[in-house]
Amino acid sequence: MSLFHFFDKKNKNESDGLENALASLEKNEIVMEVCDQNKNIPENASKIGGKPYLPSDFVWPVYQNPNDGETRPLSFLCQINLSDVRPYDIEHMLPETGMLSFFYECEAFCWGFDPKDHGCARVFYFENTENFVPFSIPDSLAEEYTVPEMAVCFKNRQSYPDFEELDMHSGIDCDYDDYEAALEERGFVLGAEDHKLLGYANLIQGEILSECERIQRGIYCGDAESYRKLSEEEKANINEKATAWTLLLQLSTLIKDDFELMWGDCGMLYFYIRKEDLAEKRFENAWFSLQCG
Repeated sequence: MSLFHFFDKKNKNESDGLENALASLEKNEIVMEVCDQNKNIPENASKIGGKPYLPSDFVWPVYQNPNDGETRPLSFLCQINLSDVRPYDIEHMLPETGMLSFFYECEAFCWGFDPKDHGCARVFYFENTENFVPFSIPDSLAEEYTVPEMAVCFKNRQSYPDFEELDMHSGIDCDYDDYEAALEERGFVLGAEDHKLLGYANLIQGEILSECERIQRGIYCGDAESYRKLSEEEKANINEKATAWTLLLQLSTLIKDDFELMWGDCGMLYFYIRKEDLAEKRFENAWFSLQCG
């Protein structure tokens, strides 16, 4: 066999391997687009910001910042009426009915690196919305952190892991350029800055899966030293269990008219959940992470 045929066969095998890996890794994601702002938004509809639709006896979540000791209300980010997204949830990951409500305390601006950040971001799931009301925003919530109401609409899209996360999902060995080219062949572009549900996250600073697993074990993730102190056995176990986590919601910059809520420097806010908790509707066990450029 000539050297040319050797490399031609080698490259073909690598290409086929990458293509097969991508086919096995493909997930469905539900892109959440801000749409027509002039229409009236039903109180129980999926939306970003505004007054959330909640039980009349709902207790608004607050977070006590350990740095200054102040207790502040969380900002209401969005609500997802699961009946609205049901036609787009082709993998049947979410409950078919009910409401998901997402909150985050913007002034503390926690990153999700520290177990002490627990409570800075909250996810509530309500199986039915009987006796719900449009809930007033607390007067103590600063105007700059009060998200205005935005209508949303949904669409399906194929989703693939960010390159930073690829080795956690597949044993394929390739470089970034080959991976990007293979995705472009499928009509997919890495790094989209979208609001979305499910699928894989559009990462900015590295993978989040193992961070979620470490946090749940009470391990600080804000420096490399905390990770280096772990035994090799624990590191291996964390990496093995990390893929039990999956993206629930990703939010990019929230913009309407003169309002803009940016997560750091053009960042993203992510909510993750274990697949088992998602299947069992234990949304209170979700964790969050914030990344920016």
